[in-house]
Amino acid sequence: MEKQIILDFPEKVKILGISGSPRRDGNTAGMVKYCLEWAKTMGYVETEYLSLADYKLVPCTGCMKCFGFMAPADDEYKCYEFDDDIKILAPKVAECDGLLLGFPGYSGGVPSLFRVFMEKLHHFGPMSFTKYGGRLRYKAMGIISQGGQLYGGQEFNYYYMSAQGSILGMYIANAWPTVDAPMPSSTFLGGILTTIDGSVIYGKNAWKKEGTRTVPPLAGARNERTLKNLGRHLAEAAMVMKLGREAFRQADFKETEIRSFTKYSVKPKKGSYVDKMIEEGKVTFVSQEDLKAKVKAEPK
Repeated sequence: MEKQIILDFPEKVKILGISGSPRRDGNTAGMVKYCLEWAKTMGYVETEYLSLADYKLVPCTGCMKCFGFMAPADDEYKCYEFDDDIKILAPKVAECDGLLLGFPGYSGGVPSLFRVFMEKLHHFGPMSFTKYGGRLRYKAMGIISQGGQLYGGQEFNYYYMSAQGSILGMYIANAWPTVDAPMPSSTFLGGILTTIDGSVIYGKNAWKKEGTRTVPPLAGARNERTLKNLGRHLAEAAMVMKLGREAFRQADFKETEIRSFTKYSVKPKKGSYVDKMIEEGKVTFVSQEDLKAKVKAEPK
């Protein structure tokens, strides 16, 4: 007999939009806010916007203090080397159902501020091996990568950030054309946008139709269509994945069990996450001496 699945429909999904530009009120901020507005039109979405320019983020030094073999097993998300605002930002990222990231091209790459932010989200990935690993799996991500040239590096930055999202286990939403926002648009991949035709390229409205100097304002129109589609597709993806995961669980299907390592050769600090996994029998500690002995025993 087939099992009946009764979904408890959530009233809303939460979309968190983040501007990764050091400029608080530039093009990126406007694009992210506009995209969030269209996400909200779906009716089942609540949004939050924040700018990284309002937060203190210190570059990662690779001290390894936050890794699972050192950090306390049940500690809060934070940087152990510097008291910065990742402790505020990371929980917001963890709580959202969809994450919208916007950033401009700086010297052909992403801004250093945004790069620091992404580095410090590594707890959610597989290599930190902490309780936060996998927290972003089955969540949606939308990407807005914009530049002041037609081919100013935003394409490369978009693909780079898509890879980062995939590493975190997220689903990358696209900007496929729709009935009320068909082609031509800037792209159907996601938010790969340009302000090249803006009357003031780095002015805050350079991406809009009203800020485009050409007649007709093609670049601005295509940017707006793309963001309109991206916002709505991101909202849909967030809701589908939230409901789909609940249905998956109710049907008694099993998700893959996440564990970065089943054997660990770095001596963990007492009370750390890895130490906890060893005590629970989920990870086997293999000493450096045992590893060396195994290497010697291997036939040459």
